[in-house]
Amino acid sequence: MVSIDQKKCLGCGLCVKDCFFDVLQIKDGKAEVSGDCFGCGHCVALCPANAVTMPDYPMEEVLEYEESCRMNPENLLHFMQFRRSVRQFQKEPVPMESMHNILEAGRYTPTAANRQDVSYILIKENLDEFKKIVWNGLGERLAKGVPDPYAYRMQIFYDAYQKDPQDDRLFCGADICMLVLSDLPVNGTLAMTSMELMAQAQGVGVLYSGFLQRIILDTPKALDFLGLDGTKTLGTVMLFGMPAVTYRRTAPRKKINVTWK
Repeated sequence: MVSIDQKKCLGCGLCVKDCFFDVLQIKDGKAEVSGDCFGCGHCVALCPANAVTMPDYPMEEVLEYEESCRMNPENLLHFMQFRRSVRQFQKEPVPMESMHNILEAGRYTPTAANRQDVSYILIKENLDEFKKIVWNGLGERLAKGVPDPYAYRMQIFYDAYQKDPQDDRLFCGADICMLVLSDLPVNGTLAMTSMELMAQAQGVGVLYSGFLQRIILDTPKALDFLGLDGTKTLGTVMLFGMPAVTYRRTAPRKKINVTWK
């Protein structure tokens, strides 16, 4: 998986020192590969001579570090403090370039054991069909009396929708519904956090929907529509759209609970 250009290699040993599983070694003054590679790419990222490549990956996407990549810590903290879950969306579609950048943010998020096991299902063109399946699934779920601490809220949503289908508190008028899937749940969780921040940076609104996740997992027709067979964990459902609301300040939060030992 890793290839080292012996003509470029300086034999500095930086890649060897940073190789967590001791796959790299210095031999005759040059770095060489022995054993199964973890595929983390650290050797590519830190080689001062740009002598390392990973042929199984698109090397043309590797970027050189620039000082402009640095982010002001105070600005970053303020940016995160001002993020809000959006439940009011415009009819304006989300630009495809923005969605590309959002998915790239998920792609470059770290994964446990470098599994890179996160995948995505985006519903846009067939969203109206999917909405009907989900709302019918919720009705069946409520009729069966499935135990759920949020059942009373779901009942409120369902009753409002039955009275007026435009009062859709599950999808909120979003343009795109995304399902985040992974072998290990934590990997999907990490990816969606990165994607939400990227969405906010581009002015795209996001809503994490635990309600939708619960309903989808309990609705066979929804699972069939999505082609889910249980081999991957549904980390969450995310709704994307252009915000129809502007938040002018941060929202209150409880004091942080920290224990140092």
